[in-house]
Amino acid sequence: MRATTRMEAFADAVFAIAFTIPVVEVVIPHADKFYGAKLLELWPTYLGYGLSALVVGIYWVNHHFVGAIYRTAGHRFLLATLLFLAAVGFIAVPTRAFAENILDQDARIAGAHFYVCALSFASLCWWLKWRVGIAQGEIDERLEAGYVRRLNGRYAVATLLMTAAIPLVFVRWEAGLALAGIVTLSSLRTPETPQYRNASPEIEGEG
Repeated sequence: MRATTRMEAFADAVFAIAFTIPVVEVVIPHADKFYGAKLLELWPTYLGYGLSALVVGIYWVNHHFVGAIYRTAGHRFLLATLLFLAAVGFIAVPTRAFAENILDQDARIAGAHFYVCALSFASLCWWLKWRVGIAQGEIDERLEAGYVRRLNGRYAVATLLMTAAIPLVFVRWEAGLALAGIVTLSSLRTPETPQYRNASPEIEGEG
């Protein structure tokens, strides 16, 4: 078994790239007397960057939180983590497909289908990583069982709702997108402080 240090360093690098690449894709128009209007016309691109940064940021914050809960990183857990990071790294593609074509009625609907499926897949990968971590004993053994159950329930409900958003978006794209958005934004809530049976681990930088 190995500690999680290298895994977290790799994950941070993936998050940093996923967070910054969308802004690199913003193409500034040629400057002329209509330059200001052209910049305003890029609002779908700005929307795409904002949505990408929001989703990636939410997952990074939560990944940083659970970093204190995982204590080891075995082979299967690393594979599950790689799958999750691949989903995060890809999220900018469906986000742009939706946001940058939002003014086109047909493209907007297809883009919403793509976007919600991608958000749901990322949520499923997060839950899979968590479940593999529990099954393989990567969780800090000092954590209270009740705390782990509550966190497991929170992730399971979120994943179930995100999965439900997939068929919903094909029936009514606005409803499916709204459900996926609400579930994603719910992860902005401050998570419950980890509860330990005995001494909790030292905070980074202390001791």
